[in-house]
Amino acid sequence: MARIAYVDHSYHRTTRSTNFLRDMLRRRGHDVQDFWDEAWTGGPPVNWVQVQHHDVVIMFQSYCPPGRAAFRQVHPNVVYIPMLDQFGIWQGPMSNQSDFWAPFQGSKVLNFSSAVHCLTTGFGIASHWARFYQSAEPATIPSQEGLRGFFWLRRQDQISWALIRQLIEGSRFDSFHIHLAGDPGAPEPQMPTDADMARYNISISTWFEDRNQLTALVERANVYFAPRMEEGIGQSFLEAMARGKCVVAPNQGTMNEYILSGLNGLLYDHRAPRPLDFSEVERLGGAARASVIAGHAQWLAAEEGIVDFILTPSENFYVNKYQHTFPALAPETSEGQKDIAMVKASSHATVEQPTGRLRALAHRYAIFQVTRPIWHPLLKLARQLRRSLT
Repeated sequence: MARIAYVDHSYHRTTRSTNFLRDMLRRRGHDVQDFWDEAWTGGPPVNWVQVQHHDVVIMFQSYCPPGRAAFRQVHPNVVYIPMLDQFGIWQGPMSNQSDFWAPFQGSKVLNFSSAVHCLTTGFGIASHWARFYQSAEPATIPSQEGLRGFFWLRRQDQISWALIRQLIEGSRFDSFHIHLAGDPGAPEPQMPTDADMARYNISISTWFEDRNQLTALVERANVYFAPRMEEGIGQSFLEAMARGKCVVAPNQGTMNEYILSGLNGLLYDHRAPRPLDFSEVERLGGAARASVIAGHAQWLAAEEGIVDFILTPSENFYVNKYQHTFPALAPETSEGQKDIAMVKASSHATVEQPTGRLRALAHRYAIFQVTRPIWHPLLKLARQLRRSLT
């Protein structure tokens, strides 16, 4: 059995949203050792020397640069698992990501988003795509009539009550629960007005020590409003679908990879929100649950292929196909350094020192993602000035 180092973002230790993969490997007898990246809180990062002697190194969203141009030059079996929401695709066209993907050239990427799978293969990296579905446990569907909404206000800067208010305008909700528990680094939420509190019979919660209390609130609803503009996988809205709720979400990934608007949920354009038709939420919720049941069966059938992809050495996916050209190895970085080595995967590429570093930081730390509207225009201006001078 393989000794596997599992490098993961420490926030997932609380949410447990990435346990499904380590559990899959452990069920098959593999020795999976967890390494939690605390760098995003100012804590210690995971250093490459801690994981380099394992048979397989899996890096789930967080990663530990080996101090060289590419992982394949220092380890035969590295698997990176990106999350769609780390790229900020919903904010508009992306900048050139050559710097970000260069270290993974010649290694492997396991994707749970078809959009990122296409992005990965576009950079010539071996990628395996699978769509995750959790099991659809028996759901207790409330018998009362009417609309009952649930909204977890996690990101005021993405989906606020003001946005939800525009979607439900003209519809009568018998009850509406708002759960106030923001993501790390999220802005303070803006509360509904007293008029809205009365009109929609709004109740509010903050935090529960027992997750079952939160689950009970979701169970009482029949309309679930997805909390973020973009998801890595989207465990929370998938759980709502599995429970037969009509999920209302922005037309962004990964929600639009699971939901067909009007078939098993409702999607909306966050740039031009307008009132939605909630007249068929029971049918949509039933279809959502049916799609999760069917999807989970497909997921179980795909497990062996996923494990095989993880255990197979990286070079097996590149031999007799094509070769990557790498520049000379970059200088070794210090053990605690978190900025990834910005080396292009071609002999003619150059390193963009300030802009490349900003992009790398934006991929890893929430504060750089939140402040993107401030620094990104300045970054674009710097590029334009550089081009005009050259």
